[in-house]
Amino acid sequence: MSDAPTTNQPGTQNDRVDDCLAIGSIVSSNSHIDYTVEIYNETDRERAPAPDECGFGQPVFVKKTIGVDEYVVMGVIYDTQLVDPDQGRSGPRLAQGDQPQFTPGYVEERTKFAGVALLGTAVIGDDGTIESPTQQMPRWTLAVEDIVERCPDGVTRDFHTTEDGRLQLAYIERLLDVAGPLGAEVTLALVERLRESFPAKEHQRVLNVIEKDIRWQSSVDRGVMR
Repeated sequence: MSDAPTTNQPGTQNDRVDDCLAIGSIVSSNSHIDYTVEIYNETDRERAPAPDECGFGQPVFVKKTIGVDEYVVMGVIYDTQLVDPDQGRSGPRLAQGDQPQFTPGYVEERTKFAGVALLGTAVIGDDGTIESPTQQMPRWTLAVEDIVERCPDGVTRDFHTTEDGRLQLAYIERLLDVAGPLGAEVTLALVERLRESFPAKEHQRVLNVIEKDIRWQSSVDRGVMR
């Protein structure tokens, strides 16, 4: 069991990336911006994430040190998958690290995996807040066992704010491509989350336009004309 009980309660507007809840670790990738995360359970962490802390549409981030600077690579959970070894999913594996022979057996733990689509990056400032957010494709590749943390609402808000205070969602097309059939739903989930962080009328109008466009495009893709 690992240490690190963490804070960052749901629904808060914390705008710092320190002491956030670790919800899982990277186990594989499907592309440069599409990663699979194994969600922690009670055997991995003293404070495992609750269902609403690692659910569909939850913003997340991974800290990366590049040169002398620290960054967050931002992402969102767009899918989940449950694995039950009792259904015969798992094959033989090495039973112990100090037992080199290949021992037939099955992984005992039931596991939950999450698909995470990357949205962009930002610099971590000295005070723990983020600076210079960009929603362009991240240049760096994440690594296996990189820790994925739950993104506070305040950091999500700052990541979607330009230097002149405007709302930005430049990743939508990439997110729709990565998330596939769930692309519209996860984008709408993010839009709904941003409504609470951007209550100003001009921002709500932008979110209304985005929501309407996503719903229309989703209807067209399903062959439902309204």
